[in-house]
Amino acid sequence: MYSKCTLIDYAFRVFNYPTHHQRNVFAYNAIIAGFVSNGLSQYGVLLYKQMRYLGIVVPDKFTFPCVIRACGDAEEDLEVKKIHGLLFKLGLELDVFVGSALVITYLKFGFVVDAHEVFDELPVRDVVLWNSMVNGYAQIGHFEEALRVFRRMVENGVVPCRYTVTGVLSIYSVIGDFDNGRAVHGFVIKMGYDSSVVVSNALIDMYGKCKCASDALNVFEIMDEKDIFSWNSVISVHQRCSDHYGTLRLFDRMLGNRVQPDLVTVTTVLPACTHLAALMHGREIHGYMIVNGLGKEGTNNEFDDVLLNNALMDMYAKCGNMRDAHMVFDNINFLA
Repeated sequence: MYSKCTLIDYAFRVFNYPTHHQRNVFAYNAIIAGFVSNGLSQYGVLLYKQMRYLGIVVPDKFTFPCVIRACGDAEEDLEVKKIHGLLFKLGLELDVFVGSALVITYLKFGFVVDAHEVFDELPVRDVVLWNSMVNGYAQIGHFEEALRVFRRMVENGVVPCRYTVTGVLSIYSVIGDFDNGRAVHGFVIKMGYDSSVVVSNALIDMYGKCKCASDALNVFEIMDEKDIFSWNSVISVHQRCSDHYGTLRLFDRMLGNRVQPDLVTVTTVLPACTHLAALMHGREIHGYMIVNGLGKEGTNNEFDDVLLNNALMDMYAKCGNMRDAHMVFDNINFLA
């Protein structure tokens, strides 16, 4: 409960409470998963190592998927090899969820041969395992191999799920393959996956990267539920296609729907103001940023601040307002 409420320090206190001197595998699994889900994978790996060092509690099939992924995040490639050896000793090498975690982590490290060996040795290959191969290759930029695995998956009669579809669409987005992207869109409609916000966002992104703003907008308009990523994606599509008026119209609609813009929204919309010399619109956005603390010191990383301030200065300068451009420049906190 504490882990899922992002209160990992409280969770760890409960785990370490003096009366809990006999921790079982469920307690270790819960705290390791808590660290990983809160972006502290290195501590999850350390707890696993402590668990193994003490030798009192034996990890189970629920421990390993989480720990293997934690090793991937913490770049503990040697530990993954050790875990793989331990799996044979414990008789868990054929578990599909453990295998899926191994496949995706091996591919993350670039251990392609090891990933294939795990994949080929598993007697049952469900959609989760196939997804691990497809998305694992996609994450390291081996797009052709990812698509080859995807085609094999379909040939083997495994029906792609929503997670498969978003992974494949992201590949078509990167390589700009409109025809195959549209074919996947047809499959999405047939399977009813278009009701998923994540899948619709992936479709918007794919059409946008293929410079098809009208198709992206069509997907956006029929969505029953839209999140901040939906708005940012469709706004980015119009800006990428140089439809600056469309960018500002969508931004106004976003505000009208009471969706709060974030850093991505602002850095996308400001260039539209620049191209249209829409000084008043740009000033309103700048005011919104100040009121809502966007770009405020301590709230974003240094790279975000640079992007934001550069966009603001460019907008003011190209709108002929050098005074405000200088004001933004003078307020930048330069690092020594």
